[in-house]
Amino acid sequence: MSIDRRVTKSGAVRWDVRLRRPDGRAYKRTFRTKKEAERYEATEIADKARGSWIDPQGERLTVREWFDEWFATNEHSWRRATIAKNRSAMGKQWLPRLGAHEMGAITPRHVQKVVNEMVADGLNPATIRTYYGAFNAMMNAAVDMDIVGRSPCRGIKLPAPRSAEKRVITPDELHALADAIGPKWRAMVYLGGVMGLRFGEVIGLEVGDVDTDQQLLSITKAVAESGGQLDRSNVKTASSVRTLHLPDPMLAELQAHIERYELDDPKALLFADSTGGMVRASNFRDRVFLPAVTAAGLDGLTFHGLRHSAATIWMSVGADARTVQGLLGHTDPKLVLRLYAHLADDAVRRGGDLAAAYYWNA
Repeated sequence: MSIDRRVTKSGAVRWDVRLRRPDGRAYKRTFRTKKEAERYEATEIADKARGSWIDPQGERLTVREWFDEWFATNEHSWRRATIAKNRSAMGKQWLPRLGAHEMGAITPRHVQKVVNEMVADGLNPATIRTYYGAFNAMMNAAVDMDIVGRSPCRGIKLPAPRSAEKRVITPDELHALADAIGPKWRAMVYLGGVMGLRFGEVIGLEVGDVDTDQQLLSITKAVAESGGQLDRSNVKTASSVRTLHLPDPMLAELQAHIERYELDDPKALLFADSTGGMVRASNFRDRVFLPAVTAAGLDGLTFHGLRHSAATIWMSVGADARTVQGLLGHTDPKLVLRLYAHLADDAVRRGGDLAAAYYWNA
């Protein structure tokens, strides 16, 4: 370790701090004043003693260089949807704005500025949060790899999510939609509206997932689309793997569907497109679901809205948050409470009537 004075060709005085990494390799930083050089040397020595030293070579990596390394390291373990999300977030927003910056130079101000620009561009708050989440994950990984001492994603103000009025459909509306959508797809309506399955889970079901003897439905696979390609793979999280009891009417719908379309192979998809392949969400939505929604007078309803209705009804009839968590395949009962704890109108009326009877007829 040393601090050396030198004079440049232009006559300026510079102070070179020469140090060694923990593995013995030398590195150097140059400063305009001796005081700055001494301060840097003292900080480096103290950080090494505390075990918090960060290799300055890593901090000089550009954001783009670190993204390439981070992406290559994790790509094999990510789902296709995650790969597409991270590539899109970084490629559209972060790399064009910060890609040439050195990792060690990125501050919370840089991050907030990008977020503010996304807001100014009119991006949906949920989209901005998704894009920010990708960058945050990448910077947290940089901390883990000792590339930077701490993440610049600190104290960032994100736009508040837009709250939308979520509809709870009545039993009559659910049956009307099932009738309007036709025999090939009606069981899908009930799997969403009664069992609370996600669309990807429904179209990922195989005939063998339906146990008619035990009245059980196993959810282990889901279909996701990424880059125009459909992929049927394990559901996203361990909590999404679940076995549900099939009520008698739901079992009857599935048995009728299996018999109607002579689905004898346990490995066959329970719901398939005209070629026998996986159903593409956009085709189903535009060609099948939306026309049926219009015919049933339920404009604005989405397939995910069926799942939301199912969860809301479960809670309105007394199911606790942890039970609903298991039925939905969520990881956290608090999320269930936040998303689905509001009650359907008829349940609110029942609650009011019961409260009145308790207080005025006691």
